[in-house]
Amino acid sequence: MDGTLRERTFGVSFAVGEKLAIASQLDSLGIAFIESRVPEGNTKETEYLRQLASALKRNTSQVVLFISDESTVSIPELVRNVTLRANSSSSNLKLHSPKNPGVLEENLKLVRDRVSNFRKMGKTVFFDAQHFFDGFNEDTAYALSVLESAVEAGASKLVLCDSRGASLPEEVKKATELIGAHFSSKRDVVIGIHAHNDCGLAVANTLSAVWGGARHLYGTINGIGERAGNTNLCEILPLLILRLGYNCLNTNAPREKQLLGLKALSERVAVATGFSYPQQPFVSERAFAHTEPAHIRQVERSPESYEVVNPTLVGNSRKMGMDDASLVLAEMWQLGLYAKDRDVVARKVLARMRELEAFGYKFDDAKASVHLLILETIGSDIRPFQVTRWETSTSRTVNGAPEVSGTVEVRIAEGEKEKKVSASAKGVGPIHAIDLALREALDPEFPELKSLRLVSYSLNIVDSLNGTAAGARARTEFTEEGAPQSWATIAVSDDVLDASIKSLIDGYRYKLIFRSRSERYAIPDWKVALSEKYSGRC
Repeated sequence: MDGTLRERTFGVSFAVGEKLAIASQLDSLGIAFIESRVPEGNTKETEYLRQLASALKRNTSQVVLFISDESTVSIPELVRNVTLRANSSSSNLKLHSPKNPGVLEENLKLVRDRVSNFRKMGKTVFFDAQHFFDGFNEDTAYALSVLESAVEAGASKLVLCDSRGASLPEEVKKATELIGAHFSSKRDVVIGIHAHNDCGLAVANTLSAVWGGARHLYGTINGIGERAGNTNLCEILPLLILRLGYNCLNTNAPREKQLLGLKALSERVAVATGFSYPQQPFVSERAFAHTEPAHIRQVERSPESYEVVNPTLVGNSRKMGMDDASLVLAEMWQLGLYAKDRDVVARKVLARMRELEAFGYKFDDAKASVHLLILETIGSDIRPFQVTRWETSTSRTVNGAPEVSGTVEVRIAEGEKEKKVSASAKGVGPIHAIDLALREALDPEFPELKSLRLVSYSLNIVDSLNGTAAGARARTEFTEEGAPQSWATIAVSDDVLDASIKSLIDGYRYKLIFRSRSERYAIPDWKVALSEKYSGRC
């Protein structure tokens, strides 16, 4: 069961459209249950639930409404299941009601009454036993009596909640086994686990619960939620499906295709929350990124040496860093670039990369810039065009919208001659305006650029201790229609605009040189060199 759209996370508020898009992807993945909040008094939740049926096009997911207060709420027709939360820790109950000697019995009655009421409404009840593991360790008899009250009243799932996230895997497994044995005669009762991540053990505790007999698992995409979050479905699903062979999703797809949409779902939630997870297992950009030269060589021969699963099975891809001359040589070979003294070229490229990294460049996720650097080093610094001048201006009246414009002057090579072109455009910001102006100047001369699409643009501060005088690192990523892979370029400058424009220019330049492969901008090709009886090759 997924709780991404129900869990409260500090600093996060999903818009209705974001919730619907995430729910649709959860449904496509085959998540059995999607938990939502009570809509009463919340127009956003009401609207979300109203449109949810149309978002769940595959109908593999059922909606579960989470109910935490003591009132009986009106349940939308769409909702057939409810999660009912109640405390199962005697010490916690006494702590919050010190003057009420009958609080434990009142809690049991409340559990029975509320479960029974929802069952009379025709709803399936998932009973979330709050503070279960703490309560089980302190007062086992009472924790069991809370679960028994829920089962007697008609709850079909008993979800054991590690509310503080303080339990250890061995404790979780032992308690889950005991609960499973205690209710073994109730064949229609399923044991579940809801683990919080306060000690970084939510995934480990969920696995332990599974090994202890739990078959209803609660989690969230990217592990979002209160405090340190919940069990991360992007971690637990690959473990259960790809490593352990469990059937976890409502899908008929073969096991190797079940999680192809997992990375895209993780990215969708990351964008909506504004949180990044750069080294999250399985689905992050760095999950299968290798930089150590020895590791890269082994992975190229035998991927399982350092990869737990094939990255394509979770919708991800392998990335290789550039930290060794042999890796530069490998890039030259893949590009088809010829150089007679290839080892010398590789060492020079690596040395130049080190120099630039000292100024803030990062080449691991901007290989197109490395490729252009290789081309420059072998003496083929091809420049189909050069921006000789650019200018931006922003004007704004009091209480008025800003007006941003950009102008570029470009020199385009035409054989031995040159052509000068200038263009202007308006944009939402100076970088956007310059980009539009640049495209206006280049598109008539280079029709192949019309299929180009900017995938992402990011800007980071270099040497932030310099305050507003700090440098900037810009990264742009492009793709084109029908192309399987994107390419990224990077530039660093003391001027934010300068860094951004240089990165854009290199992105367009890379397309013209390496992607178009036209005779107009021929690169030194080792295949051609070999055909001319050169003995060496890259």
